[in-house]
Amino acid sequence: MASESVGEVKELVPEMEIGVFDGLLGVEIIYGIREVDVEKGAVVIVNGRNETFVKYREVINELTTAGFSVYTFDHRGQGFSGRQLADPHKGHVDSFDDYVADLHFFLEHIVKRRSHDHCLVLAHSMGGTISLLYELRYPGKFASIVMSAPMLGFSTALWLTFLGPPLLSLLGALGQSQRYFPGGGPFKPESFRDDNILTSDRKNYDRNQRLMVEYPRVQLGSPTNAWVKQALVAMEEIWDSHAQEAVEEVMVGAESLHSPLLILQAGADQVVDNLAQERFFCGRAGNCELQVIEEARHEILEERPELREMAVKAMLDFFERVCGD
Repeated sequence: MASESVGEVKELVPEMEIGVFDGLLGVEIIYGIREVDVEKGAVVIVNGRNETFVKYREVINELTTAGFSVYTFDHRGQGFSGRQLADPHKGHVDSFDDYVADLHFFLEHIVKRRSHDHCLVLAHSMGGTISLLYELRYPGKFASIVMSAPMLGFSTALWLTFLGPPLLSLLGALGQSQRYFPGGGPFKPESFRDDNILTSDRKNYDRNQRLMVEYPRVQLGSPTNAWVKQALVAMEEIWDSHAQEAVEEVMVGAESLHSPLLILQAGADQVVDNLAQERFFCGRAGNCELQVIEEARHEILEERPELREMAVKAMLDFFERVCGD
């Protein structure tokens, strides 16, 4: 239970206020708050799959030092939040709508306890998908969205786009929706390798591995068939929204989204599809900026200092410009 994790999280991030709320179906969602007295705006961190906000401690320090209050939480089914399945290692969600609903509750009932001139979002990978779905359903709620390596397509398994839906529908019909996706399994610690797809920074990689080993509640393995299917459904919804706007010749690409966008793209990403980011957003809309962090792998904010510093500077500069308008 997430409520049992509060003490552990407080030990890990003593500078944050830690709490729990009940998400859909009673799944406990753990969250963290770090406010500044005089703020430029509030940043909501929406993390990626198999992450916990504890991992963002350095980013949170950088944001608060720059004058931004920070609000964040662990998604259902991962981190220190509650699970929906008996096997806590299965990365599962019934629908990405559940993620959106949790984010909506968090914004309406926790973030809005305090008045903010600007509500900003920093989203990574899957968090980018969730934030875009939220923006499509609740237009204009965010003053801006910064996305680190947003998930708009898979790079490591491009075949999923074409063969995934019928395969996953078949597996669902056979009652295997809650099984690990083929080839997947429970969490196993992995030592740093130079060719890993997450980060070239050994220190950050090892720190995150230690966190998962020392705090078993955080451990998460591969996604379920249902998670993969729902990820494809969510990305298709975003693409369909884009296509519909284009057909109607009303708005194109990022113009169909109301909030100014900054995409931090990992130049060496092998997890998500960089071309999907460029096709959907960039080169078409005046409210979208793209900054490629050359050589960065998927977890840009966990990269070696010279790479992550470029990303952090771009993020802070973007937030500063939005809040200064």
